[in-house]
Amino acid sequence: MNTITFHEFRFILHLKDYDSGVFFYREVLGLQPNYNWAIVPDQKGYRFYTGNGRLEIIQIPFLPKQGVSEFMAECVDLSLCMERIREELPDVDILSQTEGQVTLRDSGGNVVHLLQSAESTGGADVDKTDMFSGQFTGVLYQDDLSAAEDFYCAQLGLPLLQRRQDALLVQAGDAHLLLLRRPDGCTMGPSMVGLEASSVNKLYDRLSKRTDYREAGVLRDTDFDARRLFQLYDPSNNVVEIYAYLRNVREEILMH
Repeated sequence: MNTITFHEFRFILHLKDYDSGVFFYREVLGLQPNYNWAIVPDQKGYRFYTGNGRLEIIQIPFLPKQGVSEFMAECVDLSLCMERIREELPDVDILSQTEGQVTLRDSGGNVVHLLQSAESTGGADVDKTDMFSGQFTGVLYQDDLSAAEDFYCAQLGLPLLQRRQDALLVQAGDAHLLLLRRPDGCTMGPSMVGLEASSVNKLYDRLSKRTDYREAGVLRDTDFDARRLFQLYDPSNNVVEIYAYLRNVREEILMH
């Protein structure tokens, strides 16, 4: 079996109120923009840097259903980050707060955990407009952790970093993915993540031949951000988007 490596990680949010989402993440949290695009008024997206990973908010009709999502982001100075948040959005919905972690809801009701980075700033000045430079972790709720481990580690090939009774932590490209056993009564999810693969064609060929493969989006090329991608469901109906930038796979595409 050819080894597939993963590079970029995206945590993808489908927001009903797209403009409020852009305001929340760009102005309130102060995330640094990476890329934004618009095809027609009701099809657009905005991607942000979030330390090791990327957060993408999109508005596209007829996408697979998505529920309330959850992620964790480390910031270099949590108290200063909260100062900015309260300045920009005084009535922000804070669910819990300690010295090292704040949990709040974004404009769409998604759960955001802000954590104090373990790395010291060494007394240097911190830029309020560039607070996120540490570990980024997407959270996916799972009905069956054994099935989730088989899907993400055996089928996709993501390295398992840690196994606990009710959780698995895997390396997902340049970020982390936390797979949590769904507690009784939990209504979180389904959610969506994206993974940049070294060979989207080989991975598609391998996975699509499996009898348990469940397609969420056909293999295709996009014009607005020049990617080749496909989407599939994990065992708990979260959507995983596998992609590669066309500039990196032109020769492979010609041979496919």
